[in-house]
This record gives sequence, structure tokens and C-alpha cells, in this order.
Amino acid sequence: SSGINAEWPLRPGIKPQSDTITITVYLSPDDMDSVILAVVPKKGLKRLQQDIQDLSHFAIERKADKFGLPSQIGVLAEFGEVANDFLSNAVCKTIAENLDTFDSFHFSDYYTGYKLSQDNQTEAERPKPQKNMIFNYVVPGSGKRTKSSIMHTTEPLLRMTLHLMTKVNKFKLSKDNKAKAEKHRIQVEEEYLKQTHAQRQEAAQARRDEKKRLEKEKMQELDPEAQRRYEEREYKKNMRRSGPRVKQLKVKTG
Repeated sequence: SSGINAEWPLRPGIKPQSDTITITVYLSPDDMDSVILAVVPKKGLKRLQQDIQDLSHFAIERKADKFGLPSQIGVLAEFGEVANDFLSNAVCKTIAENLDTFDSFHFSDYYTGYKLSQDNQTEAERPKPQKNMIFNYVVPGSGKRTKSSIMHTTEPLLRMTLHLMTKVNKFKLSKDNKAKAEKHRIQVEEEYLKQTHAQRQEAAQARRDEKKRLEKEKMQELDPEAQRRYEEREYKKNMRRSGPRVKQLKVKTG
């Protein structure tokens, strides 16, 4: 189901700093087509593209000046069609006129958050992809502004937020790009399943190696005759495991 979460977090620090507003819109499956788009500070674009999973998998950098955006703003999108549709003159003008309060926005139909360490990532830890829109705005005033003044300062960006929320519900990707988007997501899912399968195999092998190590330590504590009996039992057990399996069929005779 769809939903909106708005936060007014204070940035921690000894000296008062600007507050930030984060608006996260959670969308149901039917409320958003295949959309990957991020408008972010240019100086942090490469890091975000590397660290955030959906941007890393799907998005490429687009020329921000094509849309009339200021040089300090960068654009990431899976398809030029998406950037062209959402970054209208009115949206880009609002961003350009409110650079002191605009930080970023990120729309995704396949949002799974930041990348986890390859050493620690497991299938259970991977978030289920979800459709959402995340808006981040900065409120000038070193944390001393009232909520009413915050609303006044950010009003143009909040109007833009509502406009883009309505637009994402109506947007439909072209047939060709829709087919490409579905193919991209299948490839990502297959690669992830391949990685987790390999991780499960490695974990199982590690457990087997640990079991063997413990058994070896235990055997070293036995007297020679007990060791011989233990090795004989293990040999027979391994032979049974590796030997051919024969099915027994019961035949009834009338």
C-alpha cells in the first residue's frame, strides 16, 4: 500500500547546523512504472552511484545542463525518456531557484537501499525491492527556524513534491524501454541468486571443514585401538554414502 513518511531530523553537532527534511513516499506496485531517477549534488554523484544498489545496477549519468539545471546538480537515470519526462522546465526552474534548500530526490521502482559488504551480504539480509520516492531538503537557519518559517521557506519544493507524486502515478514507460527495464531487473535478480548460491556453498564447505577439524582433534585424544575402530566406522560410512543407490521394488504375484 502507498504511504508517506516525513521527518524533520536535526543534524547532530556541537554547533547548530541546518535541519533537513526527508519525505519518503511508499508506492504500491500499480502506482509506479519502471522508473529510476536521481537528482543529486554533483559532488556526491559518483559515490551515490557506487553505494546505492538500484543506481549502481541501472542508472547512468545524464547531462544536467540539457535540462537547464545548475552546474552543481547531477542527474542519474536508467532511461533518457524518464529524465526528459520528469525534469520539466517548471521542475528544473524550482530546483534552480531553491538551491539553498534543495538537496536531492531519488525515485525508484527497485529500491533496496545501500550496498552491503560482499563478505557479509546474505539472502536473508537483502531487502525486498520496493517502489518509493525520496525527497531531501535543507532548511537554512542553523537549526533555529520555527516549523511555520520552515514551511514558508520550503513551500516551492513541497509544491514540486506533490506535482511529482501525481506525475509518477500517471507516467508510463514506452514499450521498448519497458522491455529493456524488465530484462535489466531479471539480470540483476539472476546475478544476485548466483552470488547467494555461491555463498551458501562456501558456508556449507566451511561447516564441513570445521566438523572435520573437530573430529580430528577428538580422534587424537583416543588410544590407538579406539582410533582404528573410529577410522573403520568412518570408512564404512563414507563407502555407503558414495556407493550406488539401489531401489528395491516389491512385486506382487497373483
